[in-house]
Amino acid sequence: MTFITRLRKTAFPVIFAFLLTACDPMLSIQGSFWPAWIICILAGLMASMVLMWQLVRHRLAPYLGPPLLIAPSLWALCTFVIWLLFYST
Repeated sequence: MTFITRLRKTAFPVIFAFLLTACDPMLSIQGSFWPAWIICILAGLMASMVLMWQLVRHRLAPYLGPPLLIAPSLWALCTFVIWLLFYST
């Protein structure tokens, strides 16, 4: 592997990551600015808790699999859906 190919594989993604860090939307909540991804994570946590409660209430939770895998996956799914609903411009 030559130096140029190694440079392309490592340096360019790092440079682009630094250039794109300022592209995060910010929300003003009572005068302090919060990154939108924090709001989406918290909203995703609340939505996943409600969904898990509904699954337990309707006795569907035992059929899903191990809760240690299902709960974080549901949290991630809710977070990504909320992000796409509100910030996909």
